Parts: sequence; structure tokens; C-alpha cells
Amino acid sequence: MKPHRLFILTKFALFVKQKKAQILLGIGAFLIFSLGFSLGIIKGGQIISRPALIIDKELIVDFNDESAASNQLTAKGQSLFVASSRGKYYYPVDCSLAQNLSEKNKIYFQSKEEAETKGYIFNSHCQ
Repeated sequence: MKPHRLFILTKFALFVKQKKAQILLGIGAFLIFSLGFSLGIIKGGQIISRPALIIDKELIVDFNDESAASNQLTAKGQSLFVASSRGKYYYPVDCSLAQNLSEKNKIYFQSKEEAETKGYIFNSHCQ
């Protein structure tokens, strides 16, 4: 080896020997932080998960069938809440956000309890 490289390696070895406790403490802290962060991500994913949406087969409407379409229109007139089959929130039928929902994805509910038992969450932006 060249004398210059040997000098650098000797200095580095001396530095490591002097700072051994701080280096080990730093590595240990990093490992504990990493483990805690990983467990937090795993646990957080379990806490945030919500129940699966359950869609009753009565909600599927064939618009080519005139009697089913008229039943759906009657249900709209009596319903107080609406949600999208592709979303997680439900709204009052007169809410401006409900007007933005695609007509083919709309699901109607008679009460808040009915919507919440299906797994939907009330959108607080509509009062």
C-alpha cells in the first residue's frame, strides 16, 4: 500500500476506536427507529382500514327493463341520502356534492343508519 493510504486508514481506525460507543449508539438508535417506523406503518394500515362495502343485488338496475327503471325513479323520490357505488361517502340528496355523482353509480338510502351499515361514511361538508 502507498504510505498516504496507510496513513488515512490508520487515522480512520483510530477515529473508529475512539468513537466506538457513539457509533454503536447511533447504529442502535437508527435500527430502533426503523423498526418502530415499520411497525407503525403496519399497525396504522390495520387501524385505518374500513369494512368492505356490501352492495345488495336489489341495487343493480337494468335500465333496459322499464319496470326496474320506474322502481329506481320511485326510490329516488323517497330517498334522503345518496352515495356512489365507487366511493366511501354518502350525502343528502339535495347536497351539491351529490349532484356531481355519476347517475349510473348512484345508490340511494332511506336513512343514515342504512348507509352506515353498508359501510359508507357521512360527508360532513353537506349539512
